[in-house]
Amino acid sequence: MKILFLSLRCPYPPHRGDRIRSYHFIKELSKQHAITLVYFAESESDIESAKHLQPFCERVEWVRFHRSFAFMNTGLHCLSRRPLQLHYWYAPQMQRKVNQLLAEEHFELIHAQLFRMGQYVTETQGPAKVLDLCDSLALNLNRRANLDCIPKRFLVKLEEKRVRRYEIDIMKAFDCGTVVAHFDRDYLLKQDNSLNLAIVPMGVDLGYFRPSLKTDTRSSASPRLLFTGTMNYFPNADAAIYFCNEIFPHVRERYPKARFYIVGNHPSEQVRRLEAQDGVVVTGYVPDVRPYFEEASVFVAPLRAGSGIQTKNLEAMAMGVPVVTTAVGAMGLQAEVGKELLVADTPTAFAEQVIHLLDNQHLRENIAQTARTRVETDYSWDAIGERLKQVYTQIPGK
Repeated sequence: MKILFLSLRCPYPPHRGDRIRSYHFIKELSKQHAITLVYFAESESDIESAKHLQPFCERVEWVRFHRSFAFMNTGLHCLSRRPLQLHYWYAPQMQRKVNQLLAEEHFELIHAQLFRMGQYVTETQGPAKVLDLCDSLALNLNRRANLDCIPKRFLVKLEEKRVRRYEIDIMKAFDCGTVVAHFDRDYLLKQDNSLNLAIVPMGVDLGYFRPSLKTDTRSSASPRLLFTGTMNYFPNADAAIYFCNEIFPHVRERYPKARFYIVGNHPSEQVRRLEAQDGVVVTGYVPDVRPYFEEASVFVAPLRAGSGIQTKNLEAMAMGVPVVTTAVGAMGLQAEVGKELLVADTPTAFAEQVIHLLDNQHLRENIAQTARTRVETDYSWDAIGERLKQVYTQIPGK
């Protein structure tokens, strides 16, 4: 089958949620289908990265993303009823590129990643159309609105209303939609139970992320705690700040030499300032996150905002590092709390769970082993690729 795959960002390197998902979808689909990929190139490296995607694609096309135009277009449509980020990610050049490809090729299916790319094919007739929402952005914004500072809170709530309405409207222009977790699907179906939504989870590269063969030296008196993610993304920045201010001091009372590593791209100024606290390390971009997992005693993910499945938790589980997270961070994961990860929602309870793991090497090892088994069973990209292909085959006429 010939598939037109619309990816918001360049899928390579696969080092953040949307890129990871696109990259592995393309890789799995290429085993049976002919893929034409189109994406926004935000930098020269995104253009250069096309060569890494060509082995999986029949054709790779990109459109330069102009940030100045994006801001101008957003400003011009600030009073629109449609989401502002829809205007931010709209570019006439992308629309022309998509129209050109549809005119040149006979595609049997269009796969659009996120509604920002779905907007380019809402009027397209002929091919089957699948929209990968990943998660409900409206739900994500709803949680953020309750945590953000007051000047931003009004804008976030306004955008949430726009997104909630638009997510439903755009889905009606597609044959099927996919989300990563049951709670995202349930949230959207509450808005409109006529939507055709399937669950295709996030996955993890089990060959790349695997437990270290080194002797475990992580039970020392100076343990390392780890948190990873794109650090200018609000849910991640909020989690890092929350941990440093509300949880880490309790851990340091029991383990005065404990260190907390915040590893990820684009740390905001607020996140960078956390390094002023004793024991906190903010790395910024690292070429390979695995050495930090290998040295970590516990992975902490004290998320209070966000939606969907947290890839960071899957990576930690795959690497054999026990996870302590919140109910928000654990949502969507098919994992047994207490055996495969630990969950706590108050600063004191979260710190107690971390300390409990640091005090018990045997418990850490047991959780690490059962968590690795879980991701091998449910979150390999091979298995998830098969689920996506099943979604395609169940579309009427396919």
